[in-house]
Amino acid sequence: MCNSLRTINNSKNGILTYCNFSKLFQLVFNNLCFEFYEWELETFKEHIQKLDIDYWEKQTICSAHQRKIPISVGHKCFIILVSKEEILEIKRLLKIDTKEVPLLNYKDINYKMVIN
Repeated sequence: MCNSLRTINNSKNGILTYCNFSKLFQLVFNNLCFEFYEWELETFKEHIQKLDIDYWEKQTICSAHQRKIPISVGHKCFIILVSKEEILEIKRLLKIDTKEVPLLNYKDINYKMVIN
């Protein structure tokens, strides 16, 4: 592995890396590979964040395809289709909408302990 390559985040189907030498971020997800400069990555994050998943699932309800959410990549004759689960995984890779799960306090648990 290249010394200048640093893993930022990874998941079951993807990995986000940064290369200090080329100054490029690389997002590999399933069989897709995106290479971004920092400003391009930020623009892509904004685009992914603004996707209305529910809207696209309703619009394409009659579609024969399993993947129904389009990601435009800048060329009008080329669109990437992904499923809701894949979009959520991409968001986790890009650290978008990562809501922390609140931890329970012992006072939050309503349990009567019985000592035998």
